[in-house]
Amino acid sequence: MSSILFFAVPGSIGGMEMHAEYFIQHFSSHERFPIAGIITKNNENYQRYNPAFLFFNSGHWIEELEELRQLFPKSVFIYRTGGNEILKAPLIHQQIPDHASRLSYWVTTLNSTLDVLITNSAYTENRLRTAGITSPFLRCIGGVNTAALQSPTVIDQDPPTIFCAARFVPYKNHALLLSVIRLLVLRGHKLRVRLAGDGPLLESAKQQVAQDGLSQVVQFLGPLDNRKVCQEISQAQFYMQLSTDHLTEVPGGSYIHAEGMGRSILEALTAGTFVIAGRSGALPEIVTEDRGLLVDLNSAEQIADTVEPFLKQLPKKAPFFDGYCWNKIFKRYEHVFASH
Repeated sequence: MSSILFFAVPGSIGGMEMHAEYFIQHFSSHERFPIAGIITKNNENYQRYNPAFLFFNSGHWIEELEELRQLFPKSVFIYRTGGNEILKAPLIHQQIPDHASRLSYWVTTLNSTLDVLITNSAYTENRLRTAGITSPFLRCIGGVNTAALQSPTVIDQDPPTIFCAARFVPYKNHALLLSVIRLLVLRGHKLRVRLAGDGPLLESAKQQVAQDGLSQVVQFLGPLDNRKVCQEISQAQFYMQLSTDHLTEVPGGSYIHAEGMGRSILEALTAGTFVIAGRSGALPEIVTEDRGLLVDLNSAEQIADTVEPFLKQLPKKAPFFDGYCWNKIFKRYEHVFASH
């Protein structure tokens, strides 16, 4: 057996946290590649382990990577990323005020320590190459609990339901989504809009709904666990998310925070729920004409014009698709483990 030392920041909701949960379920008692230990904080007693693989579920340990490389010279170092945290380049202990210098530190450290960098899209890989990453890439698109999406679905609802599960943060672009909903309602369309998630812009979104007279149309569901999100997706006629490439200020500079994959969008594509998504980030790689619609993010009016025909003639639910399931992701990991 070749054991894994798994590094994961604890949590319950979010892309990294969800990946960690399913990774632990899959590999905890794996016959060939079992988890030897789970590291959730810095400076744990690493030396009691003798792993074949160190698997990093986030960049939280960037400032310990070189030390870990010295402690485990024969182990294979693997890091899974959506790209945004590398480009943001945060540091905990070192005081580097300039963002470009912090990014350089991240790039240099990753290039000198990693054996494999797992990414979620060609878009992410291109961004990381541009930043200077030279580590070998493995692209794994997916991470969907298909069993939770195979529950009985409710179709032909009147009015039709639009669902979105996303944190209320700038790049998720809820303000534009709500502006589109307002225009569609003003044009006479009856809708039910259900928004799951929390975040710093939640109150702003609630105020926008109240000011636009949409309180009878838009319902805020708060944070939902993944199974409840999947149930909402399965029962909705549309999944709508207008994520954008957002210029984000950080100390000493800025970076573009973007949608590297979009797990909830993958879940909607899996369930066959029609997707309406912004033409940004990696979304053009996964949203195809048979399962969804990509819209330019220039204006709410333009988006409403593009969406309106689909409200007049509701699209049929697409066949279930299992290409993004967790099992296929982890089989790819197993292939990497076996090849090292």
